[in-house]
Amino acid sequence: MPILTIGELIDRSWEHYRREFVDLMSVSGWILVVAIVNIIALAAYPSASTLLGDTALTSMEAFGVGLYAFANWILAPLIGLWVFIVLVRLVRSQLSGRRGAVREAMADGTHLFFPTMLVSALVLLIMAGTVVIAFGPSALLSLAGTVMGTEILFVLASVALIIGVITAILLGFRWSVRYYFAPFALLIDDIRGRSTLPASRAITEGRFLEVLLRLVVPKLVFILLGIMATAVVIFIFSLATGIVSGLNFDVQLRLSTISTTVLSTIVATLLNPIIIIADVMLYQSLKR
Repeated sequence: MPILTIGELIDRSWEHYRREFVDLMSVSGWILVVAIVNIIALAAYPSASTLLGDTALTSMEAFGVGLYAFANWILAPLIGLWVFIVLVRLVRSQLSGRRGAVREAMADGTHLFFPTMLVSALVLLIMAGTVVIAFGPSALLSLAGTVMGTEILFVLASVALIIGVITAILLGFRWSVRYYFAPFALLIDDIRGRSTLPASRAITEGRFLEVLLRLVVPKLVFILLGIMATAVVIFIFSLATGIVSGLNFDVQLRLSTISTTVLSTIVATLLNPIIIIADVMLYQSLKR
């Protein structure tokens, strides 16, 4: 059976998104926790004039800096991964015809959190291999050239660097498609650990371009629509904050930063489910 076309993926994802919007938002809405923490952090964040000057930060400003870093470097990835797990499990249940599976999917998000993190780490480890391929041979030749004092080894190191970078880019594209569905193999088919890697490889083998286009194009369509909507709203908010804050640059910048952060998070909350729906549908289509 042929896999879903790009048009079918976009249309079916949108229809499912509209039909299950409330349940999907009850999960994806947890991303807004990051926005709330960011609002608190940015309210206490030092002003632009303080950052540009030599003024020492107050305890409240230091708290704002620390909280902002915590929200974006720790809290956002943790909540983002949990929401991803829950949405995949929820969409799987919805596509199989089961109703009211939100609570069950949320429970799955807890006990599948570390297994999913492990699978993601395995994929990242494979992708890190491209860095070794890009710079490893060149670094070894350069080191040998330094130790032996041989000029030709530095020339070979430069050639190896060019070849290594090109090879790494090509392999990076190939491996990113080949192992993209490893987390989905865990969350949809309950395949565990390293077995998710060959499972993902099996359904993408010999279909690189087909899968790549079906992964990229729907996301581009959804994200471009989100960017356009965000840009319009941010422009309106910028005008509003400029009027409200008058000529006070620090107040205007703070309000603008808060509104941009919140709006971007809201857009991510709205887009996240439809992107995951398309990926789940593609995964199931590839298995047929």
